[in-house]
Amino acid sequence: MLKQRSLRLLLVTTAFLFLFPFFVFASVKIMEDPGEKRPDILTIDIPSSPDHKDMPPVQFKHDLHTQAVEGECIKCHDNKEGKPVFKFKRTEDVEGRSYMDLYHENCVACHADMKGKTGEKGPLEAECRVCHNAKPATGSSWVGIDFDRSLHYTHEKAKTIKSGIKSEETNCNACHHSANMKARTTFYEKGQESACVYCHKPDSDKGFEVGNGIRSSREAAHDSCVACHLTMTEQKAETGPVDCAGCHAAENQKKIKTNTDIPRLDRNQPDQVLLTGWTDLGQNDEVNKKRIAQSMDAVPFDHKAHEAKDLSCKECHHETLNKCASCHAADKGEEKGGYIKLGRAMHDPNASQSCIGCHTEKQAAKECAGCHAQLPKKATKDQDCAACHSVDVKSKPTAMLKNTAATGSMAKAAINARTYEKVNLNDIPETVVINTIEGEYKASEFPHRMVVDAIFKQVENNTMAKAFHKNDLTMCVGCHHNSPATMTPPKCASCHDIKPDLTTGKPGLKAAYHGQCITCHQEMEVTSVLPTDCTKCHEKK
Repeated sequence: MLKQRSLRLLLVTTAFLFLFPFFVFASVKIMEDPGEKRPDILTIDIPSSPDHKDMPPVQFKHDLHTQAVEGECIKCHDNKEGKPVFKFKRTEDVEGRSYMDLYHENCVACHADMKGKTGEKGPLEAECRVCHNAKPATGSSWVGIDFDRSLHYTHEKAKTIKSGIKSEETNCNACHHSANMKARTTFYEKGQESACVYCHKPDSDKGFEVGNGIRSSREAAHDSCVACHLTMTEQKAETGPVDCAGCHAAENQKKIKTNTDIPRLDRNQPDQVLLTGWTDLGQNDEVNKKRIAQSMDAVPFDHKAHEAKDLSCKECHHETLNKCASCHAADKGEEKGGYIKLGRAMHDPNASQSCIGCHTEKQAAKECAGCHAQLPKKATKDQDCAACHSVDVKSKPTAMLKNTAATGSMAKAAINARTYEKVNLNDIPETVVINTIEGEYKASEFPHRMVVDAIFKQVENNTMAKAFHKNDLTMCVGCHHNSPATMTPPKCASCHDIKPDLTTGKPGLKAAYHGQCITCHQEMEVTSVLPTDCTKCHEKK
């Protein structure tokens, strides 16, 4: 229990650096402002007492204390090898209940000292419940920050971030490193840079294996990022935030400059690749031919195009930057891949890292949801698979399929051969008069061509939509939902009677019109025509 609580305390106290390592001391009155929300709240908890009669953990306002000590980190954080250590009043962890003495002696002493100098004070020794409050009035408004491609490029191009290797032109080694777990050392390995979270997990001590001592992502990030920002601040150089709110307040995140023209990150990744139903082909050609014959057609995957659309490589490469097949074998599950085979890894509709899962999430975007939110979920058919599995590899020589350059060329050729058929807008009726159920309101004059043109333009620059829709007529099926893709679809009244069909559950004509139009407007967030504004579509008689 003591060891678990010690680890818990380690995680909590290293959260100082997550919100940043300065302490401020304010009056009790400020600490009790009702309804206050702050981005710098962190929780201080210590190992349990033997009788488990513990006081509530402390909700600590980090930036507030930073201001009180005028940004002097040394008031609370010691230095080691020229860098601040983001542990309170120590460079190494202490044992058991020593934490309580560490905090009480230092915090109360500083509060008393501040009272003598400025008249303001934090809680003193007899005011336990001010800090140890089970229902603190102050809540957290902390928002996690995403180190996306734009923010990465800001650091990559920063002239103030120097390379630690004279012969190295890039500054990647300033942050990225590999680890020698036996020697407990880190080193730079060019061409093997990857996301920090692949080794430094969100929970402390959950890196490559439990108990290895690898710092949590929170601790590692702040040890690197905040320490660097502090150093540059001391050197009067342009740098990033040095307080919690600078990174973790929503309003400040909106102020971060967004880069638009970002060069592609280079990790020797392919531009296009052919995804096949096997992981690797072996030396036995007869076995290879059998595996190829039993596999579906290959998928031409545009890796370069997907990089430009995603925020980071972690969108797909969720554990490492290695190939998917390195963890997800085609024919068997492995522990390192969660026993998930390659086929499921690519097709799981509930996993955002899978192709199907990601595409399904994209359909929820407002420019797509107008149609996709209303489309019924149907069982997958063979022709659905062909939208991706489009390259016949069964007739190809085995030697070609073993050659990554050759398969990459095959993928590129298949991608470049894709076509998208457009229709002539002038062939589409400009206005459709809906008067079948005219009564209290006049007939509705539906601006058909204008709406269709708006829908077509939504897809115009959407490469994923164009790849799957194949032609403009596919979008017509969004409204004419039980009709083939044609320029002359049947009218709604050809399927929907005036009254609902209670046998089949098919809605009546009025419900069909309203359900289709209003739902589409709501899903696409069309505010110009509200569901309650009847006269916007129907002029009252």
